[in-house]
Amino acid sequence: MKTISAGQHETQNLPPYQVLTVVAPANAVASITRLGDNAGDPPQGRTIVAGQTKTIGPFAVQTRHDIACEIGWITFDVTPADFPAVNSDIERMVRLTQAEYDALSPPDASTLYLIV
Repeated sequence: MKTISAGQHETQNLPPYQVLTVVAPANAVASITRLGDNAGDPPQGRTIVAGQTKTIGPFAVQTRHDIACEIGWITFDVTPADFPAVNSDIERMVRLTQAEYDALSPPDASTLYLIV
């Protein structure tokens, strides 16, 4: 895990089928900005992480993200996605955006979610 403190930021390339996990302890605030896939493309969205852990991804293609620490200090790491085993317990597959998936509370265990 990498640690950055208030006022610092880092651009992170997220390889296909990897996840970015940002941990902001209590009283810490971070932002994750999904950058365009190519240098010069406009940003595609911003997520605030305050006193919690947030996981972004996986995506089927490489993506770019700017991680900024606003208050306190945060840690982040890129790891392989933990895909569920596809077995008879999976009843359906659903394609969602990251925001739609994040809004599920909790996700259905019998559904395989594809984040696009």
